[in-house]
Amino acid sequence: MSLVASLVSGAVRRAIPGAAVAVGASYLISKVSAFTSPDAKPESSRGMKPLYDTHKPTTGLQKAVITVGSALMGFGDPTDGTYIAALGDATSNGFFGKMRQQMLSDPTGRRILKERPQVSFTPDEWEALGRLPAGTFGHTYYNQMRRNGISWATRPPVRFVDNEEDAYMLLRYRQCHDFFHTILDMDISVVEELAIKVFEWRQTGLPVGLIASAVGPLRLPADERRRFFAHYLPWAMQCGSQSKPIISMYWEEMWERDVEE
Repeated sequence: MSLVASLVSGAVRRAIPGAAVAVGASYLISKVSAFTSPDAKPESSRGMKPLYDTHKPTTGLQKAVITVGSALMGFGDPTDGTYIAALGDATSNGFFGKMRQQMLSDPTGRRILKERPQVSFTPDEWEALGRLPAGTFGHTYYNQMRRNGISWATRPPVRFVDNEEDAYMLLRYRQCHDFFHTILDMDISVVEELAIKVFEWRQTGLPVGLIASAVGPLRLPADERRRFFAHYLPWAMQCGSQSKPIISMYWEEMWERDVEE
């Protein structure tokens, strides 16, 4: 089954109760299955040839189905980054202007676009972060990842963005997500993840943060929902708007700096 079909099928099963499951799933999957995936075609006049190694060319209709399916699946299981990544891919085309301007107007941002660093560690490099002095960015990041049982290697590749440079910017933003948790001193509870998404939306202008922050609170318990709107949301909006654009920070060169800086 294709990714689009599995997203729709899973979303329908989780999000729609009762007898509507069979009808809704059958209809949507039949429509998705009828698509002819552009990336399955040879190079054509439609220009649907893959633009980078992980690119999966998709039509606007396919992106719409991926958006709906991944949003519903992410609502059902917000701890699964696969669906949030697919949502980010499908909704980001056309929204990279703010990030590009931030990076091009900053010397470090321009260097990142030129050098294309990716967050990656050998086992020795990873353990070296844990041996840095307490209070450094690298040591704090290492401890937070270990405490939460998260691996830096689990960020999904970008697949549905139809521009190679835009795809890199989205990948960079995605791979740096855990750094944002570190510098903002946020854990990985649902309410804190939502606060991070609001912060990211204000920083980057990408719709995935706005969508997640609009839909995510619906699944919070009433007391946490009140806390999110009363405390986390205003904080994330203000912090995201007033902070230096963090997409232009070369995190790999900051391991030994004080995390409070």
